[in-house]
Amino acid sequence: MGQIRQPTLVIGIESDGLFTFQEQQELATYIPNARLERIDSPEGHDAFLIQFEEVNRHIVDFLHEVLPELYSSGLVEVEEPVGEEEEGRKEKKGGLVTEVDDITAW
Repeated sequence: MGQIRQPTLVIGIESDGLFTFQEQQELATYIPNARLERIDSPEGHDAFLIQFEEVNRHIVDFLHEVLPELYSSGLVEVEEPVGEEEEGRKEKKGGLVTEVDDITAW
């Protein structure tokens, strides 16, 4: 884990019995440049599905922080999405998709 060089987001769910929060803390401790976010939920492992808005917020905030050049000026709304799943997407001129309103919609 110490060889990972990319900024890393680790999300742990306090009540998760399958992938415990303590295991997520350990990952964040040993991965350089890692950030640990906690989700307090009584839903256990399923919280990542049920509390998808909170998961989404952590992911989008992290991406804005570590990839600011992709989330700054030059983004335009996609006027004619190819499919419903692409509604709300933004793209940088040249076609590079750089932002979605809901990362969990992918």
